[in-house]
Amino acid sequence: MLNDSGFLNLCRLRRSVRRFSDRPVEKEKLELCLEAARLAPSAENGQPWRFVVFNDPKKKQAMADAVFKGIYAASRNFASAPVLVALLIKESLLVNKLGRMVQGTPFQFVDAGIAGEHFVLAAAEQGLGTCWVGWFDGRALIKHLGLKGKGFRPIALIAVGYPAPGFQPKELRRHALEEITFWNSPPR
Repeated sequence: MLNDSGFLNLCRLRRSVRRFSDRPVEKEKLELCLEAARLAPSAENGQPWRFVVFNDPKKKQAMADAVFKGIYAASRNFASAPVLVALLIKESLLVNKLGRMVQGTPFQFVDAGIAGEHFVLAAAEQGLGTCWVGWFDGRALIKHLGLKGKGFRPIALIAVGYPAPGFQPKELRRHALEEITFWNSPPR
């Protein structure tokens, strides 16, 4: 029964792509991904996420030059992706501040992760490759965007494009369901 699910097949299909074709990504496909992200749930419907899409080659390169230097240079290969999407959160939302203080959980990070995953799954459904990029200079990104002191925090970059010809995703080992699921008892 688990093998027949279209959604699970999409989850199995989605892989991190680190080499992209030069083929431009259609704006309509990016808008579908953004719409999927917009529909994601969030704590108290706060919707703290913001997406900055860099699909203009010169503007994308300028942003990449700002965020992939120094100790972050190891990620500079992502500048070759046709599109880079900056996933930010707006930190001034009251529910997120309370969640962090009371629960110890920064809900806006969880919310951004859900929205970002909606984005990458929608991309996979359309034949696009994506890769979550966490190794970049977030302070440089905020400065580059002119957002210093405005309550925004970078969460991730998402590289987007068509996989390079010959791209073969690695087979990933995943824990068995029985290793990660505990019914009515604590984990071992």
